[in-house]
Amino acid sequence: MGNNISDNFKQFTTATQDYIESSISYHKLDLFKKVMKGVVFSSYKIILGFFSFLALLFLSVATAIYLGEFLESVALGYLIVGGFYTLLVIILSFFLKKVLENALVKKASIQFFNDNK
Repeated sequence: MGNNISDNFKQFTTATQDYIESSISYHKLDLFKKVMKGVVFSSYKIILGFFSFLALLFLSVATAIYLGEFLESVALGYLIVGGFYTLLVIILSFFLKKVLENALVKKASIQFFNDNK
């Protein structure tokens, strides 16, 4: 009877160790999956942002040149476009932080906590 209890205890200990090791491996894989999703999403947004920035840069230069020719002063065209962006930065500095914070926290929490895939 004593031999049976020690065998059961050894099996229990082995099963517990296997469960803990499996649980650790699962959580490592789950964390890796979530980190990689974040890296891919961030990379996608950075690349998309870069090319959007280039497009905006060329469109801004073209608009400045067009306005400059229309007003017969290229410098005035650049001044108007620069003033527009300065005004945009001032307006965004008041509102953008809160909007971004809410949007990013909501999006990140949905991806992180509701992983149904």
